[in-house]
Amino acid sequence: MGYRSDVSIIFYAVDTNKLPLPALKLWFEENYPHRQAEDEWSAKVTIDHDYAAVDYVDVKWYADYEHVKAVTDAILKFRHTFQTDTHDYAGYEFIRIGEETSDIEEERSDYCQYRMDVHRTIIYN
Repeated sequence: MGYRSDVSIIFYAVDTNKLPLPALKLWFEENYPHRQAEDEWSAKVTIDHDYAAVDYVDVKWYADYEHVKAVTDAILKFRHTFQTDTHDYAGYEFIRIGEETSDIEEERSDYCQYRMDVHRTIIYN
């Protein structure tokens, strides 16, 4: 069955005057690897006021998988497109939560706005 994770990624405008939602949405549609609904890699995509968010649930997030490589490449392209030494027009955040309690991976762009966080709760089964 393999080790499974939940993954969330958000891409957003730091200044919507410099990066309006239509430009962010166009970049996302042209550069982010989308998959078909019946595919394991289909994700919930939300595009709203100043962001595009992607949520994967219960996936095998292995660095050598083709889709994971494509997502990593898209994040790098996003950084190169909207972040320079002198300007940050946009930010991104990535969080992966694995099956193990302590298995949490977080990555954020410089000058991010900390729009995502992890909160663990105790539940009764």
